[in-house]
Amino acid sequence: MKGYLPKFFAVLFIVALVGAPTVLHNSFGYGVSPVLSASMQPFAQPGDAFITIKRSAADLKVGDIVTLHSADSEDLYAHRIIEIRAMGGLIRIITKGDANPTPEQDPFLVSPQEEIPVTIMRIQWIGNLLVYLTSVQGRQAGLILVVVANVLALILAMFKKKVEERNLRLEQVYKDLYVEASTAKSLDIKKMQLYKELYAESRNELQTIKEN
Repeated sequence: MKGYLPKFFAVLFIVALVGAPTVLHNSFGYGVSPVLSASMQPFAQPGDAFITIKRSAADLKVGDIVTLHSADSEDLYAHRIIEIRAMGGLIRIITKGDANPTPEQDPFLVSPQEEIPVTIMRIQWIGNLLVYLTSVQGRQAGLILVVVANVLALILAMFKKKVEERNLRLEQVYKDLYVEASTAKSLDIKKMQLYKELYAESRNELQTIKEN
């Protein structure tokens, strides 16, 4: 059982860092948004990560840090809301990075019912690690880690087997020595009993001769 511990912990580590965010997002609405730029300094540094939870757009307020899609790409960014307005049945959201001199040029339009990831917590330093683990290089490193854990488990299992075989051989040797010693002791006891009986018989014969 101990031989599988390195493999178990390696797999658990990878699943926790890579799989847990997906489970939390799909089941409970939580998410992780890595901070990749300095646009939110001093509140957050590159390499940090925002923990988010989905809320309806109607519940958003100025000051919330939301994770949105860039207007000209599918890239995500996390900036602070500086203005919210109703516009033709939609909600118009203007955001700005704390360190940026100007807000985003294109406002974000969304229906009141749509859910938006809102930051509820900041975690230092873990953002770069999450980005790395979800990259091709990170997945390769995770695979290498699992392979190394398997090799270590195999080596430990082989070592354990050799130790068990050695202990079994020693146990058999000690058992044989014990049986041999017990047999020798039994023979010595029988010899002593025989010598005692011969001695008693010789004394009796000598006593008979003296009496005659």
